Amino acid sequence: MSGEIIAGGCQCGAVRYRLSAPMQRVEHCHCSMCRRLHGALFASFGIARRADLRLSGEDRLGDYRSSPGVHRRFCKACGGQIAVDVDSDPERVILCLGSLDAGARPGHDPAAERHAYWGSKVAWYDPADALPRHDGPGG
Repeated sequence: MSGEIIAGGCQCGAVRYRLSAPMQRVEHCHCSMCRRLHGALFASFGIARRADLRLSGEDRLGDYRSSPGVHRRFCKACGGQIAVDVDSDPERVILCLGSLDAGARPGHDPAAERHAYWGSKVAWYDPADALPRHDGPGG
């Protein structure tokens, strides 16, 4: 990635982030919780090292505990989904890829991209890709 910065934020701009290194993995989650929270057919996430993240506007983030030890972080002003924090993995942050700036890319190794909770996907849509498909988290 040679010095490229990955940047993103919420719709209103109150929360912004920058990553100084590529994301480690990308997952497209098809579980019903992610679908409902994002209002989409699936939610795409990038997993990154927390040490590589610079966040501004953190005081503007709301916290929704969607399940034990899982915190969904969103902008309190516009509702934009930003990140997911998992208590059992404090060294990593899960960023909502829909919050990336136009033109920004996760920078991950394409071999580290997959579908998660495939068995929960909506029956009427099938992504036309050859990514690995897992019935649980991609791992």
